[in-house]
Amino acid sequence: MLGAVGLIAAGCATSPRQTVKTLNKRDPEYATRDCRQARQAVARYDDNKDGRAVIALAGNLVVPFAGSAAALAMSRMKDDEREALNERVRRACVSDPLGKKRSRVASR
Repeated sequence: MLGAVGLIAAGCATSPRQTVKTLNKRDPEYATRDCRQARQAVARYDDNKDGRAVIALAGNLVVPFAGSAAALAMSRMKDDEREALNERVRRACVSDPLGKKRSRVASR
C-alpha cells in the first residue's frame, strides 16, 4: 500500500510556487521583464487544492478511498499545466535552465 502511494506521488509535477521559491534571486535573469511576468503568472495560477481536499474528504466518507482517487485524478489533470508553467519560469528566470554550461576543468 505504501509503495503504491510512493509511486503515485512520484509522478506528480512540482508546484509552480515551489519552483519560484527555489529560484536564485542573485541570478541576472531573475530581474528581467520575462521573469517578472512568469512569476506573476505563477501568482495567478490556481492549483485548486481546496477543491481537491473537499472532494477527497467527501468521497472518502461515501466510499473509502474513492475520494482520494478522484482528488488524485484531478491533480493529474493539472500536471501538464504545472509542468508548462514550471518550464516557463525556468526559461525566463534561470541563466542556464538546462544546466548546459559547465565550469572548465583541466584535462590531461
